[in-house]
Amino acid sequence: MKLLNESNRIQDLPKQGTHLKWSIWNDIIHVDKDYCVLFNTVSRNAILTEASYLQKTLNDVSDEERDILYQLAIIVDASRDEMVEQQERFNRGKEDLSYIDLTILVTHDCQMRCAYCFEGNKDKTSIDDNIATQIIKLLENNSTICQRLRVTWFGGEPLLAYDKIKHLSNKIMAFCKNNNVSYVADITTNGYALTSSRCQELVEELNVKRFIITLDGLAPIHDKRRPLVSGRPTFERIWNNIHYLVDYGAKVTIRMTIDRENHSSVPNFLNYLACSRLKGRVGLSFCRTIDLNYTPETVKPQLYSEAEWSEVEWGLIQMAHDLGLWSYQFPHAAPLGGCLRSGDITIAATGLIYKCLDTVGDKRWICGSIAQPNKYPIPAWYKKWLDWNPMSNTTCRNCVLQPLCNGGCPHNALYRDKKHGTSLQCPDWKANYRKQIIEIAKTYGDKKV
Repeated sequence: MKLLNESNRIQDLPKQGTHLKWSIWNDIIHVDKDYCVLFNTVSRNAILTEASYLQKTLNDVSDEERDILYQLAIIVDASRDEMVEQQERFNRGKEDLSYIDLTILVTHDCQMRCAYCFEGNKDKTSIDDNIATQIIKLLENNSTICQRLRVTWFGGEPLLAYDKIKHLSNKIMAFCKNNNVSYVADITTNGYALTSSRCQELVEELNVKRFIITLDGLAPIHDKRRPLVSGRPTFERIWNNIHYLVDYGAKVTIRMTIDRENHSSVPNFLNYLACSRLKGRVGLSFCRTIDLNYTPETVKPQLYSEAEWSEVEWGLIQMAHDLGLWSYQFPHAAPLGGCLRSGDITIAATGLIYKCLDTVGDKRWICGSIAQPNKYPIPAWYKKWLDWNPMSNTTCRNCVLQPLCNGGCPHNALYRDKKHGTSLQCPDWKANYRKQIIEIAKTYGDKKV
């Protein structure tokens, strides 16, 4: 038995004579016919062991191994009802405002016209001072509860409202300092409007530590898919700006939006990245182009299905790993309660409140208004949605991944007309996470528990 992943040891040693059982939240992943991984999806601890180990009764396990398995939550007290415990954790998470996660669309405008853009025609709307004031009031109303705050700056293209980001960031940071609230921010941006001075200011003064920036390949393909409104190219400037960011200590994830048009060009980009000084300094995210509200009809024939994408993504992950650009990893856990959390809020530049970026702009899914709270009463669908629990869903109830994904997308579980790009509620990492864990196990050294 070898320790493969240790997030935390969450249990004290069992009392002598305690009746024990294998946790229902152990994902059993067979590496080959002789070995398997036991991955507990509550604790995120994992061991590599012989497959025959699972045939043992816990009475046959040595006291030392039993204590370790117990600490790792791979075995638990037999009296525990783990399903009830998970449901209670989920429900507590929905009401937990100690962690607030705000996504703020500071503008709906964008200087680029990506071929597959799902946001439709952009307007020039940007967040105004009144909405910014109301956001601070929202935080102040929860100042005695909130302990951690995360802000994601979004758009349109958020850097087109750079002064708004600066103004609101300073207000938010002052609130956090005065109320002893931990604060971190990230931004999803096309990266074109960055400069060296802006990169430094964002990272060192405005506490924006993580950047998600899309590059769809090298210049010939990227500039075709993601040009400026004028048609001018964007790759070289964005590439140079990423260098500024990493030099100032930012965590940058290069997101690649992939379909049949650019898939064959991705290897060239990965090789280019592997030969650059960005190797080992940026992360990668492979995402399929999906059919959302405003995806152009001309793009739809290029889209991969979920099943097709699973194979495409795995090939790219392996290639990136072989080039030293990707580390195989265990999946991370979403916050308890997922996007149903009271503290998970998306605020459009108009001040309208949504619970999902994919619904912004669709009047059917407005949850309220931060500037005019009485104008939009809580809709019936929203109440039903907030009451949703994965334990009542046939897809989720007996799924071992439930403690990690919290049931995935509850909107897709309840409503099929959101145009979320898929009818699946499961998280996108589900298709290939076991393959990554198997690769970790295959290359594992001699470290023992």
